[in-house]
Amino acid sequence: MAKMKFDKLLKKLKTYLNADAEKLRKKDEGLSRVLKKLKKKERNLKVKIVAEAGSEERELLEQELNVVHSQRKKGIELLSSLRKESKGK
Repeated sequence: MAKMKFDKLLKKLKTYLNADAEKLRKKDEGLSRVLKKLKKKERNLKVKIVAEAGSEERELLEQELNVVHSQRKKGIELLSSLRKESKGK
């Protein structure tokens, strides 16, 4: 009788652990996609800055580039910690 209860508990535990791993995997994939988009946007902004002649417009583009760069940097740090967390489990 106790063996059956133990088996049921183990099965439930495995289900919860797999659910956590799946959540982490989905977060990882989503964050990776966002980071790729930010990298592409950062590259495009750099090209626009080089091509821009007006100093006001260039400053606006540089400010936007700084914002995108800092968002990407934070995202990379988050992804790194997320991957460390998933390896720890």
